[in-house]
Amino acid sequence: MTKYLTLAIVFFSLQLFAQKNTELLSATIIGSGSPKYNTERAGPSVLISYKNTKILVDMGNGAQANLSKHNTKTRELNGILFTHHHLDHNEEFIPIFIQSLLGGKNFIIAGPKPTSNLVNSTLNIYKEDIEYRLSKSKRTLNSVKSNYTVKNLNGEESFTIGDIKITCTQVNHSITTLAYRFEAGGNSIVISGDLSYSESLPKLAKNADFLIIDSGGAIELGSKRTGNVNRQNTNNTGKKDRAHVNLDESSRMAKEANVKNLVLTHFNFTKVDEDATTTQIRQNYFGTVLYAEDLMTLPYANNLHTHDNGETHTHEASLERLFSNECVVELNEKNMVSITEDRINDLRIIKANSIPNHAVGKFPTQGNPNTISEQNKIYRIDLTPEIAKTKTYVYDLGIDKGRPNYVFGVAINGVKIEPSANEFFKNTITNEPNYEWTLEPLSDEVNLGEDCNNAHVQPNGEYHYHGTPTGLVSKFDEKTMNLVGWAADGFPMYHKVGYKDAMNPKSEIIELKSSYRIKKGERPGDGISAPNGAYSGMYVGDYEYDENYGDLDACNGRTGVTPEFPNGTYYYVVSDDFPSASRCFVGTPSNDFKVGGNRNQPTQQGNRQQANRQRPNVSQNENAQPNFTNMLQRMDANKDGKISKQEAKGNLLENFDIRDTNKDGYITENELGRRN
Repeated sequence: MTKYLTLAIVFFSLQLFAQKNTELLSATIIGSGSPKYNTERAGPSVLISYKNTKILVDMGNGAQANLSKHNTKTRELNGILFTHHHLDHNEEFIPIFIQSLLGGKNFIIAGPKPTSNLVNSTLNIYKEDIEYRLSKSKRTLNSVKSNYTVKNLNGEESFTIGDIKITCTQVNHSITTLAYRFEAGGNSIVISGDLSYSESLPKLAKNADFLIIDSGGAIELGSKRTGNVNRQNTNNTGKKDRAHVNLDESSRMAKEANVKNLVLTHFNFTKVDEDATTTQIRQNYFGTVLYAEDLMTLPYANNLHTHDNGETHTHEASLERLFSNECVVELNEKNMVSITEDRINDLRIIKANSIPNHAVGKFPTQGNPNTISEQNKIYRIDLTPEIAKTKTYVYDLGIDKGRPNYVFGVAINGVKIEPSANEFFKNTITNEPNYEWTLEPLSDEVNLGEDCNNAHVQPNGEYHYHGTPTGLVSKFDEKTMNLVGWAADGFPMYHKVGYKDAMNPKSEIIELKSSYRIKKGERPGDGISAPNGAYSGMYVGDYEYDENYGDLDACNGRTGVTPEFPNGTYYYVVSDDFPSASRCFVGTPSNDFKVGGNRNQPTQQGNRQQANRQRPNVSQNENAQPNFTNMLQRMDANKDGKISKQEAKGNLLENFDIRDTNKDGYITENELGRRN
């Protein structure tokens, strides 16, 4: 229920966004469902809008109700288009057509044969009803017939409705079916209709901003389906089924067309396993993948986001934040964290379930489709860290560019602080990411679905901060220094304030200022392979370090005394301004904070190598085979004696694909016992 309440808020916000930006060609998913009745998904229907022009493409069951929710009256329509004449796509044509006719506005009806027959039959059957309704305004059916034009299309036409150019082509389906391309204001949106692989579609959709396509092959949440993309569609008899695409076909067509955003719709179930479906699509297509919901309004740009467990999903990176994800949710799970010192091995050991000790936003939410769940995390960091000869960076290409290299640290409540995001400028022609220009997660121009704590949730359910943990620090007394967490190299993190004289605890408490500022001028890119326009803070590379500008060094820290270290230490500052959490380490970060598992990352010469250090005895059985019986008790929800990916939690979820040696989507006791 929470999910749908959140979606309602999102879609209302998106509607307001669309209404304020009528100069932008947009598509609203009026219905994202299928012939199968679904209370959460209306039948197939899309509203295309630009300025004062509105075109409805298909009109499945529930289209009128959702048009009303969208504050769009059927009498306002300038065009009614059919992709094909299957009942689930034209089920509500008759009432929509009659209402449009009664409205008195000029409009076009178009689609493949027998569109004109459908219109004529409707007029013949409902003539008396229409005449009766028209008589109330002293009109007749003959007097309004000139208000509409009917076109039977063969798939080779281009025409205009209002300010929108429309091009169509035939695609492969069980009956004659058309795909449409809409162009206006320099933007383009393509709707495929139902189809199997069609060479004509990539040509029609070439370089389109959005391709809204049949979702054939999408994986239902909780389904046991896993593995590679099927290379052909087959029905239960084993015969090739040419009615609908599979994920291989849709992703290949998207790749061939080089579309920026691939939008899956026409679902025959409610909940989509977005991670599993996207993983299969990624075998061919590397642009943005979106999953349609009723009343979702496009455009808003998305970017693929990869977390340290290697899983990928999508986030919205909007040109403006559409709504605020207020922190009003109190989690049922309780925060659990322990921080201990192992002086023998010179380590600080942090164990946590990653559940915050404060209210959070509503998840799933726009840009973040995941639900918060408990984790089983253990972090080991230097108890007595030292400053290394060279810095190590959070990103793998340097302080302001590249993919995430390290999680920066962990807060005192056991929730990790991960300032980086695997979000980049994408080549506007090839969709290839430019790793020199990574998006800044906390920019007002980037929306990753964070709540008011600058936090969101990754696919395995782990809640984590991208910046200042607002809910945590709201309990702090700003008249004193407050420990907010520990960095991966073992040095402490403090929130925002410190002693004016760094080495004098009796000096005034002041807010410590970051030494980063936004660069002046414009980015050097061409807007195609690299971003152009004025530096704004949208990218990490928009900032530059100026040692004379603030109080802190390039790693957003300094050396001084603190309440916990009266003799002095190096410490990082989590500030409200960029970079918030540091993008580099002065010490040697623990491998427990490495992003991407075994991904080969650059190492910093001269740093102490923690891998050579003796590991602690956190518990007697830490290196023993995991207890499968205990795991079954905690995770095996359906009591079938094995653990599916949907049931797995914590480290088992993060390493699921490695443990699942036979790739059947389940972990058994034998697989758990193997060392990989």
